[in-house]
Amino acid sequence: MSKELKTLCPYCGVGCGLLVTPEGARPPKVRGDPEHPANRGKLCPKGASVGLTLNVPNRLRYAMVGDRPGRLQVAPVEGAIQFAARRLENILQTHGPGAVGFYLSGQLTTEAQYFFNKFAKGSLRTNHVDSNSRLCMSSAASGMSLSLGSDGPPVCYDDIELAEAFFFIGSNAAECHPVTFERVLRRMKKFGAPCIVADPRKTATAAAATLHLPVRPGTDLVLLNGLLRMLRDWDRVDHRFIEAHTQDWPELSALLDDYPADFVAQTCGIPKQDFLKAAEIIADSDRLLSFWTMGVNQTVQGTTTTNAIINLHLATGRIGRPGAGPFSLTGQPNAMGGRDAGYMAHLLPGYRRINDPEHRRQMEQFWGLRPGTIVTSPGHDAVAMFDALERKELRAIWIVGSNPAASMPNLPRVCRAMEAAELVIVQDAYYPTETTRFAHVALPAAVNLEQSGTFCNSERCVSLMQPVATPPGDAKPDWWWAQQIAWEMGFYAGLQFNSAADIFDEFARSTAGRPNDQSALSHEWLAKRGPTQWPAPALGRPARRRYADGQFHTPNGRAKFWARPYTPPEEAPNERFPFLLTTGRVASQWHTRTKTGNVSQLNDLSPAPYLQMNPADAARLKLKEGQRVEIHSRRGRAISDLRIDPAISAGVVFMPIHWNDLWLPASSPNEVTTDAMDAISRQPALKACAVTIVPFAVRKEEALEVSSAGSLVSTNGAPGER
Repeated sequence: MSKELKTLCPYCGVGCGLLVTPEGARPPKVRGDPEHPANRGKLCPKGASVGLTLNVPNRLRYAMVGDRPGRLQVAPVEGAIQFAARRLENILQTHGPGAVGFYLSGQLTTEAQYFFNKFAKGSLRTNHVDSNSRLCMSSAASGMSLSLGSDGPPVCYDDIELAEAFFFIGSNAAECHPVTFERVLRRMKKFGAPCIVADPRKTATAAAATLHLPVRPGTDLVLLNGLLRMLRDWDRVDHRFIEAHTQDWPELSALLDDYPADFVAQTCGIPKQDFLKAAEIIADSDRLLSFWTMGVNQTVQGTTTTNAIINLHLATGRIGRPGAGPFSLTGQPNAMGGRDAGYMAHLLPGYRRINDPEHRRQMEQFWGLRPGTIVTSPGHDAVAMFDALERKELRAIWIVGSNPAASMPNLPRVCRAMEAAELVIVQDAYYPTETTRFAHVALPAAVNLEQSGTFCNSERCVSLMQPVATPPGDAKPDWWWAQQIAWEMGFYAGLQFNSAADIFDEFARSTAGRPNDQSALSHEWLAKRGPTQWPAPALGRPARRRYADGQFHTPNGRAKFWARPYTPPEEAPNERFPFLLTTGRVASQWHTRTKTGNVSQLNDLSPAPYLQMNPADAARLKLKEGQRVEIHSRRGRAISDLRIDPAISAGVVFMPIHWNDLWLPASSPNEVTTDAMDAISRQPALKACAVTIVPFAVRKEEALEVSSAGSLVSTNGAPGER
């Protein structure tokens, strides 16, 4: 009988441990690891079926190259490496390093994220390195850094079993982080802990809540300022903690005067008595856990709303203590590890910043580079990178483990940008995707069950995964492809790693003395001692909670209150575009369905895209259940089937993000979403754009085939993103 091997789930940021039994040619057996602190043996349907995503027809098994995008042919490994290296060298020589960009993913191992970051910023000298974490976590990271002095949530999952109350805002954890939410449900049932959910939809999370606040999209900051105003007026703030450990409370307190209960209720569109009830629950709960994710982060005030969540905890002293604190739920399995490794345009490893001369000096010394090697200004963020590609400031883009032609906002513009590129390298485990149709090079990647490496989850817990299956064909770990192309281009210094363990050792040393110190960790440590939370310094002990001593990573050691006023969104509904479109996940699918689209039981649970609309709105527009409709915005048009549902507020419509062009042309909500963004974090505001809804009108250019399964697909075939 084969031995069970320990690895990790490749889906959300819960970071569940898996025990996998290799089964030869058959899909491996998968069960939850009862010893892993993130899930204690529990799994959701996606994690339990991950073995079915390995040996599937749309795996990319061999490298492919072509002189024109979309016309790729299988190539030997050496030939693909030489082709990519030669094309990159030509662009570097002709246009300089600022003409090359990298778009990475929170689904890569920390080792791959670190290697690409070092290769780009240290060897090629381009800071145009960003990731799909810009689309999900950058506002949370910016907010925590501004308020607490450092990215990284201060809490741990075990705080759930100690909390007296829960507050979810902009989070449908029951569907997006189900294993974590199960723990919340058990605490609610066992202890009677109340749960408040602020969400414009009555999601599965809201349905389980003690109190649902169906706030209008974009008004979360009003709600949070109003809640803190009530706590202040009721004298339920912790004056001793404020005096000893924070700064700028008077400025915030003055702002709170602008948020009386009547104004909050009217602006948010909620009953005043429900708002006051929420304030009472928070006031009466000494141990409060607040969870947030994309509903907060993907807005034009994502960073300031994060500050307001943290304000609530600082003002009441509910931080650094068991059972209490602000808890940002990470979207992807290793977005936290990527932020640790500095794989964003403004960062270097160890939470160092590109625009800080001392931080650049430290990394140049650590990497053995000449002073001044690292470019002094941050590179392009995700949206700006594709804008630069369209105007030919960038000539080449290397996309790893992501599917931006489906997942970026304002897709028509993103696709135009990739059409304009001189070189698009797409490194993925699946083919085709919406993005590979723009590729000149496609490189086959191993998935996490086929390689060793580390992920870091929402509670800052670093876990090691063992390979449990052999990569198909010529598929290799992501860092291996980057190393081979770097070597072919003549970049050897500092890139001569023999294994993922070697890369992790260097990464861990780069964090020594930094807020996310992981210098004690290694693959060997993690294999022997199991998952470990950072900070884990070499000369110290790992810490489950941060800021227990009241000392923060700010210059004066004090956390900072931010007086953040609400400003109405620029793209508000009007007569032409009367609805607010919001987007999100469903429980049984993942990102753009490359993995989950191969699993029949998951497709049975969530078989097709839809547009959710309130019955009153549908009746006014004379639309019927199941009717095909068009969704129009100032940028484009999407198509979906109507689902009439009283669980969504009037004036708001919802589309899941998982179905895209390879399912049905224009089926992605990102055909219409805005590329407006949070001014601080540069995160796109995917959660709200103004749209109008009309009955579908068939057009000649949209002729479709009906598959034998009865689902609508384009002639391209398969779904796409890891």
